[in-house]
Amino acid sequence: MLTGLEKNLPKGLELLEHLLADARPNEEALRGLVADIRKSRQDMVKEKGAIMAGLDNYARYGATSAFNDVLTNDQLAALKGQALVDKIHALTSYKHKAIYYGKKSADEVALLLNLVHKTPATLKDYPAPRVYPELPTTENKVYFAEHDMVQTEMGLVSKAGTFDAGKLPYASLFNEYFGSGLSSIVFQEIREAKALAYGASASYTSPTKGEDAHYVRAFIGTQADKLDDAVEAMLVLMNEMPMAREQFEGAKASALKVIASTRVTKENIYWAWDAAQRRGIDYDIRKIGYERIPKITIEDMKAFFDKEIKGRPYHYCVIGKEAALDPAALGKLGPVTRLTKEQLFGYPAE
Repeated sequence: MLTGLEKNLPKGLELLEHLLADARPNEEALRGLVADIRKSRQDMVKEKGAIMAGLDNYARYGATSAFNDVLTNDQLAALKGQALVDKIHALTSYKHKAIYYGKKSADEVALLLNLVHKTPATLKDYPAPRVYPELPTTENKVYFAEHDMVQTEMGLVSKAGTFDAGKLPYASLFNEYFGSGLSSIVFQEIREAKALAYGASASYTSPTKGEDAHYVRAFIGTQADKLDDAVEAMLVLMNEMPMAREQFEGAKASALKVIASTRVTKENIYWAWDAAQRRGIDYDIRKIGYERIPKITIEDMKAFFDKEIKGRPYHYCVIGKEAALDPAALGKLGPVTRLTKEQLFGYPAE
């Protein structure tokens, strides 16, 4: 990627082409890079947010995912600079696109690229991607990771259907009304009314790729001795949507305001189009939301809730001190699998 003054584009492209074609290995720099990665990894295994992300990926994909399918520490140590430089040199031999945002016309940019950008006569297809299938959520399971922390946190994850653009307005409105923010149903009921958690939320999330799935999610952050009651309260809400009409109308106004205040400008116009293509659509999805949300009634939302949210099994992701937790409270949710940091991250805590 190049960013900078338009007048410097020709020279900038020449320099970029030189780096791609003539990068040289530096073993001392590589050793420093590996040391930095090892340090970053040890910071990650101590970060509760990263551990929860590891649990979430385990709940969605099983033992192997893009999150933990990484080079081992031994593989990192064995890396040679020349092998990495060879990959840099090979980049432009694969099929690729050039994306430009600026004052020049398409013809001017094409002419400049034809003069400067060097590629072989025949470009190679991309290497086969690694595929990590999303696992169905057919039964309740509990995944637990030990971590030295005062509170306990739990994430609930359930795979819904594959991407459906028609669900996005409902998802946006559901998240505003039910699951996120200080005025949401979940927060008001679990934290404010019952004081069972310091943090609580729920959401219906949508994928960035058309072949991936929507997910029903919930989060609880609480004291270990309150987890059982907090989970029970959450499951009640996730199976029976309260009909708070005034609150629902406020959520509609808020969801519309989010759309109205979001601007897609400059180079983000291209990336918004690219994101739509990945979902298999060729239009701005916000248009559907802005048109449909005002027409959605609370009864419509209840129908969406009953079809998409209610009665789901979950994979429960739990982080905290095992000694502070009631084993029976976790066990009644489903079979418990205890996971090590190495299973979650793909490398051990040192």
